[in-house]
Amino acid sequence: MVHVVPSTIFPRVYQMSAWNHDVMRFEGDVYELEVIGSLPTDLHGAFYRVQPDHAFPPMFGEDEIPLNGDGNICCFYFENGHVDFKNRYVRTPKFEAERAARRALFGRYRNKYTDDPRVRDVLTRTTANTHVIYHANKIMALKEDAPPFEIDASTLETVGLVNYNNTFHCPTHTAHPKADSDTGELVAFGYEAKGDGSPDICSFTVDKEGYVTEEVWFKAPWACMIHDFWATENYVIFPINGLKASVEQMQKGGEHFYWDENLDHQLLGVIPRRGAKPEDVKWFKTSRGCYSHTINAYEEDGNLVLDANVWTDCVFPFFPNSQGKKFHYDPKNIRSPVLRYRFDPKGSTEVMVHPQQVIQEGVNEFGRVDDRLLGKKYDRYWILTVDPTKQIYSNGTAAQAGFNTLLCHNFKTGKKQTYYHGNDVTFQEPCFVPRSGGASPEEGYIVILADLYRESRSQLLLFDAQNIDKGPIAQIKLPLKLLDGLHGSWVDGKDVDLASKGTTGKVDQ
Repeated sequence: MVHVVPSTIFPRVYQMSAWNHDVMRFEGDVYELEVIGSLPTDLHGAFYRVQPDHAFPPMFGEDEIPLNGDGNICCFYFENGHVDFKNRYVRTPKFEAERAARRALFGRYRNKYTDDPRVRDVLTRTTANTHVIYHANKIMALKEDAPPFEIDASTLETVGLVNYNNTFHCPTHTAHPKADSDTGELVAFGYEAKGDGSPDICSFTVDKEGYVTEEVWFKAPWACMIHDFWATENYVIFPINGLKASVEQMQKGGEHFYWDENLDHQLLGVIPRRGAKPEDVKWFKTSRGCYSHTINAYEEDGNLVLDANVWTDCVFPFFPNSQGKKFHYDPKNIRSPVLRYRFDPKGSTEVMVHPQQVIQEGVNEFGRVDDRLLGKKYDRYWILTVDPTKQIYSNGTAAQAGFNTLLCHNFKTGKKQTYYHGNDVTFQEPCFVPRSGGASPEEGYIVILADLYRESRSQLLLFDAQNIDKGPIAQIKLPLKLLDGLHGSWVDGKDVDLASKGTTGKVDQ
């Protein structure tokens, strides 16, 4: 019998045409990137980002979703007016098992029932493909289905799983923890915390030394995707929407989540940040919608102020509805306005919480602020938006919503600034960079990756954060096109040094 080697041809059509059809599968370094314009010589640090990048053709071919790609981390390192580039895959147990087999062994997104039997005992099936952050002298790659993986800040080699010095016992960990610049704490949570399909949430805080100091477990009214959340000085707030988890659907070989189109409301779960007990959580009803990412939150006059873009329907078209039908995304009939909620966390849960204000209409996503102001009152956010008056690239490889415009909203003045880089160009998530360690809040730069489809390459653009309408002060050219990534962070040069301690391949101690 002739042994047939599995095909290494990747499918060209994913369910979510918002993402690139191709994979990159590239690991390497580019020393001294070409720069158009000039870089501030005192800008010292690194911009880390991660993209889902399937290392092997997926088991379910064209029925695969891009969120299931392996985590591939990029680093743009700035020093003395120069920029170097590096990227590596995160060496998760999934990645290592599949590399050894030279083929995909893990099945659908977060569905262990579809895996090859030989990998059912693998420690974790996470891909670590959603976010990269710095905390307690560690660079960590995050995905919400598992604990973080530590990454060496200089080499990007994988160090190992992070268990916060043996004080972390939840099997899941949000990809969007919130850092408190005053205390050095990291506020975080895990959902489906007692296994697939469980409604359990573990809300916890990690101190500046990397130890879990606050932890409370409680149940949501139903199990659903909680991709992001809000944290303020005294509260943690969880959006509970209709993207529900279904073990029955998973066991039948289907997707982890489905969209409950019959649900006429969603919930805001509010619990004290410190000293909380399970019975302290309060569930406030709010109008129907789909949360993807929050922007920021703070407390004012005894009220919570929550800002987020909220989709008017399911933002993930590859998850079916309750009838098993997939959602067809059309930017003409779905929107994601930026909304502001203001309500008393001690008030009655019998009163429906409605948005106090529509800050911005249209299709908006990936809002970011100066991270030093997370949980605090702030003046500006930067976000991607769709300008429908401009040409929207739509050959099936650009971002489906056509995020062709970077926008900055100033609450103090009420004014907006926008920047459009040109036809056939879309943007990825912006990231704020402080001008220096002692810079005033919101004084600094914005870095953002631009996808230039006509040239089939990417550029990293650097803006004066408060004057984005003047255009980039520097365009940093890459010799290749990166995939659509998810999230990233700026890490100061001194912290890069602290997190560059050599790889050990061990879990943190």
